[in-house]
Amino acid sequence: MCTSLTKFIKNVVKARIENIFAIASALLVLFAAMMDPVISTGIVTALLVASAIYKFVERQKRERGYLNG
Repeated sequence: MCTSLTKFIKNVVKARIENIFAIASALLVLFAAMMDPVISTGIVTALLVASAIYKFVERQKRERGYLNG
């Protein structure tokens, strides 16, 4: 029971952290839109690439059994 509770808490914390990153990224994109369009495009592209790399690495770790959650 304790392990399932621990896994649940880890999943909730992980989801909240991802949500905070998503909100921060959205706000950054919103304020970047007020700047030069080239800068805005660069910021959006960098954020999308960083998010894709993060998700890819996380999935690879999970498939190889490095993560316990």
